[in-house]
Amino acid sequence: MVMATRRKKYWKRNTYYFRYRRRLILEMYRKYSQRYKDYFRYQLRKTLHLGTRNDFIRFHIPSYGRFPNLKVLNLKLHLTLPNCVFLNRLFRSCPLLEDLYMDSTCVDNFDQTFRFCIPTLRLLQLKLNADEFHSCRHKEFIFNTPNLVSLSITGPSLSCFRIHDIPPNLIQANLSIGKSSYVHDFQVSKDEASRVMEALKGVRNAVDLTLPFGTTSALSYCFDDGDDFPTFPYLRDLQLGIDYYFGWKLLPYFLENSPLLRWISLNRESESKYTTAMAEGKHKEADDTYGWKPPKQVPECLMDKLKEIEVRNLWRRKAEGEVVKYLLENGKTLAKMKISFEEDGISDEIDEATIENFPRASEKISGSIYCKSET
Repeated sequence: MVMATRRKKYWKRNTYYFRYRRRLILEMYRKYSQRYKDYFRYQLRKTLHLGTRNDFIRFHIPSYGRFPNLKVLNLKLHLTLPNCVFLNRLFRSCPLLEDLYMDSTCVDNFDQTFRFCIPTLRLLQLKLNADEFHSCRHKEFIFNTPNLVSLSITGPSLSCFRIHDIPPNLIQANLSIGKSSYVHDFQVSKDEASRVMEALKGVRNAVDLTLPFGTTSALSYCFDDGDDFPTFPYLRDLQLGIDYYFGWKLLPYFLENSPLLRWISLNRESESKYTTAMAEGKHKEADDTYGWKPPKQVPECLMDKLKEIEVRNLWRRKAEGEVVKYLLENGKTLAKMKISFEEDGISDEIDEATIENFPRASEKISGSIYCKSET
């Protein structure tokens, strides 16, 4: 009877102990299982897509975790301190990462420096979203990606982009930084606009370069004659936005500093935006040349390399005719030129016949000038 009582107490005590222990284990499992489940589920993948819910990433990486096979990573998140800590750990966990797409929304109270320290990275697309201009204004992004082949940065605000270890093998770069209306309305200072010039210097080894209106307006605003303009030793293809206020200001410098340039596309911003801004009195009228000053000497690319020129959305103004005339008169290797006029343009100072009568330095371009109106 005594033994039975002792056995009963023993089993009761141990049953309580095991139940308590089981409950602890279950609680720990509920707390940590998702973390390790996520990790082990994605560990062997080569492509990973991660997004946010309520501004924070719900994916966890153990302190010892690694993604030895991951090469492609797509992210969509808010730039908050917890997310940035997570991303730094994630990047360190991917020894073979080659392709990164990051769609980020700026948060006003986040002013930390964000670093891309990924030696193996070859393709990088960074998209910054901001509800207001000031949201990304004080952000700083540092790139340590020496093996980068393609870089695309898109964002309306003038964040600071510092590209260290200039990628020697950079093939393609697209800098869509800023918004032309912010510059024209003097919402930015020259110091802020100069951040875009620093980013441009960081991609000077690019073979293919794209600079839309917002980028070129900031560059034109901060750049003065006599300043050092970067040299593009390998640049062959250039897409340059010609904004409606500063106009052609940067074109001579790109021609002078791109000795291997073989193709150039010049996209003129809509004249209606300019006339609307003038009517609203937002800024003074641009000068008659719209920034065009011919180079003192004929650039090397015009004499030896440039094969094709595309000029889009011309306003039919006399100053534009001077630009086209200069390119035709000095483009000795030019084989093709495509020109389109803005359909709703107000001016009529030049037309297709005017351009057809311009002298040409290249015999190959005879009969190869195409003029049309934009629809």
